[in-house]
This record gives sequence, C-alpha cells and structure tokens, in this order.
Amino acid sequence: MGSFVEVRFEIVGEHKHGKQSHTFEADIHYYEKGEGEPLLLVHGIGQSLYTWRKDIDYFAEKGYRVIALDLPGFGYSSHPNIYYTVEETAIILKAFMEKLEIEKAHFVGFSTGALSVIILAQKYPETVDKLVLISPGGPNENYPFALRFLTTRLGHVIFRFRIGQNALEQLLRELYFDKPLVTADMVEQYYAPYKRKRVRDTLSMSMSHYDDKNVISLLHGTRNDTLVLSGVNDPIHSANMVKKYASNISGAEHIRLRNCGHLVHEEKASRVNSEISKFLESK
Repeated sequence: MGSFVEVRFEIVGEHKHGKQSHTFEADIHYYEKGEGEPLLLVHGIGQSLYTWRKDIDYFAEKGYRVIALDLPGFGYSSHPNIYYTVEETAIILKAFMEKLEIEKAHFVGFSTGALSVIILAQKYPETVDKLVLISPGGPNENYPFALRFLTTRLGHVIFRFRIGQNALEQLLRELYFDKPLVTADMVEQYYAPYKRKRVRDTLSMSMSHYDDKNVISLLHGTRNDTLVLSGVNDPIHSANMVKKYASNISGAEHIRLRNCGHLVHEEKASRVNSEISKFLESK
C-alpha cells in the first residue's frame, strides 16, 4: 500500500577543515488520501505509517489531503547513510514536502516524530501551519530495557541479527493501557518491517542519537497554534516531560486522556481524531 518518491537532501557536518555539505538520497514510502489542505502525519521511533491506520480515512473524509510517510530507515523507506537524528529528519521532511510540491501543511507528530516537526517549524516556519504533538518527547530512562539496551554495543550487535515477534508484542503491551487492544494482526503489521536488517539498524541508531534537549530549548520560539495530546497512563513519557512541551509553547492547548498509554492516537483514536479536527477547524 502506498507510493515511493526519491528525495535529495543536504546535511552540513563539522570536519577538521571546517563545515562540509553532503548530499544524500532516500526513497520515501508514503500513503496519500483525500483532497484539501495538506495534513502530514509523522510517526515516532521504531514505527511506520501503519500507526496512523485509524486516522487517515477520518481526516481524508473531513476534507484534508492526508499524507503519512515512513521516515527514512523505518517501514519500507530506504536507509540513507546518515546519523538518524531528529534534526536530520526535519531536513528530510522539508525535502519530502518539496518533492510533493507542498508549500505549507498542518502537522501531526507522534512521540519522537513530534521533535522533528518542532524543528521543522523553527527552521522553515513558512512550511508549517498548525501543530499537533502527541506524547512528545525523546528516549529516556523510562523506556523499556529492551530499547535502552540498543544503545550499547552488545545490544546493537544482537539486535542487528534478530528480533523476536514475541518481544515486540511485549513492548507494545507495555505501551498500551488497555492490553487486549494489542492484537495478533497488529503485532504482525508492526513486526513485518523488522524482518529487514536495515530497519533494525535504524532503530538502534535512532535510540542512540535521538535527543530532545535541543528541541526543548526551541519551544519558547514556537509561534504555531499548537495542540498537545497525551495519555495519563503513559509509561515512558511522563506527565512532567509532556508538560514541558505544553507549557513552553505560547498558547498551546493540552488535553490529557485517562486510561490511555503512550500510543494515544491508536488507543483512543475516536477521541483524538475529534479533538484534532476541532483544533484544525478553529480560527
């Protein structure tokens, strides 16, 4: 399901002889539905566009041009030779928009995906309209051991060669408040991309390089209308973490959903879609 588009982007790095620019290419897998104002859905670490399965049709029917993409290295997108930081992802999002001839869009960013969306809004403010941040934040000590282990050399080596579907199911259950919602089909869909070693490499690299410290320093300068959604029972992004995002963006609205874990848009899709719709339609 979906299409592919090749994007080219430049990343400037520090070298002993000064700054140097490197050009990269990536084949981005995406799914598009509907017509109207562009609405881009950006998944979090370790995911694919599958996470938006309960949202795409809803917003397409509401009159939006909905576009969900697999970030580079994840899902079915290619694996460019980059460091996999949230800053690089923001650059790639800009290149992706240019390729699809999108001048400006509303953005919904989930978890670590929200970090790249914030950076995009800061670096290229002309491209971002309204912001929706779902469970925003970066990897921290609350993440399950299996994910934190990937930041070690041993963990990276082991994970490159194998990840069990049972382990992934256990991880999803930890992230959900309502455990029975984690079905066998859902686990299979999440697991499918991890049959490719490149995707496993990307997750290990992202766990090591994703960092929200720089993003938090940018929040006061964010001028976009912003809605923050979070689960009261989120086990990895605490109430205090999410509060930093909601309280440091001027005028941001924060809605906390009870009996809900980290994957708010999956676990409480109907309520989340309704709140996002009202926010996007408000003047």
